[in-house]
Amino acid sequence: MNKDRAPGKFTQSKLDRCISCGYCLPACPTYQLTGEEQSSPRGRITLMRALQDGRLPFSDEGAQEQASFCLGCRACEPVCPAGVEYGVLIEEWRDITWRGTKRPLIIKALFQMVRAPWRVSVMSALSPIARNRKNSSDVHLALGCFERRLFPQVSKAVAQLAPEVAIDRSQGCCGALHAHNGDLEGGKELAKQLGEKLSGTILSTAGGCAAHLSSVLGSER
Repeated sequence: MNKDRAPGKFTQSKLDRCISCGYCLPACPTYQLTGEEQSSPRGRITLMRALQDGRLPFSDEGAQEQASFCLGCRACEPVCPAGVEYGVLIEEWRDITWRGTKRPLIIKALFQMVRAPWRVSVMSALSPIARNRKNSSDVHLALGCFERRLFPQVSKAVAQLAPEVAIDRSQGCCGALHAHNGDLEGGKELAKQLGEKLSGTILSTAGGCAAHLSSVLGSER
């Protein structure tokens, strides 16, 4: 866990970076949809501050709805002049709010799905050579859980265009889904496990997976 973050709290330094300028509003899809301040990054950070100092309980239904309503797309971050790490804050919020039985049923179902052996669908789309490729390469392909199921042709293209890239069919989830949906420690542990399994440089064609792995393992991987 972040050493600057107390248990059950947000990282205060990250909350303090927001200057409430509103540059994030035009970039936020949920604000554009509703036009409501609380559905914007600025509004949600205002809620986070109220939760942080106890003016609002974490059990508040309106606050919980906003924690869930955010898409986690982080489109607000590039336009923020203060460099607020909003994606980290929303993950911390969900980590606090959705622990254990409090986690929404659909999120629990997603966690179970990525643990299942449905990775076979992407491996069956690869050529026999790619499926049996030895793991002696210095570069490994990390297979995104949703990409491997919905877009297996992407991994197949990598195997065809870069035959030197190793593809380990027994690899697990990188943990991005877990971190984005309120299980920060679980997401970090899965990323570390994948980093140990895939030695050398890790290649990923899934942006969310790449960002999470870089955050946990370091950009040098």
